[in-house]
Amino acid sequence: MYYATDRQTAQRVLAELRNARATETAATLATLQRIRNDVACERAGDHLRLQAWMSIRRLYDAFKAAPERDLKPLWHDAISRTAVWHESMR
Repeated sequence: MYYATDRQTAQRVLAELRNARATETAATLATLQRIRNDVACERAGDHLRLQAWMSIRRLYDAFKAAPERDLKPLWHDAISRTAVWHESMR
């Protein structure tokens, strides 16, 4: 049960991260906040999910503080860590 739900969550979050970069500031911030909450770890042993969450959290905090900054490295990190989490469940 958890596996299938986590896999769907990871797939959805990955797609939303990729799409959020092209939306307006308010929509991007709302999306980042929602997916940050969705990815929050429920189990202590889920290290890849935790790494994805921490990366999304850093991106959210930086985007909230200064959306006009070059956040490309943070976007890349969040997307790649979420992709690793998603791939781990294949």
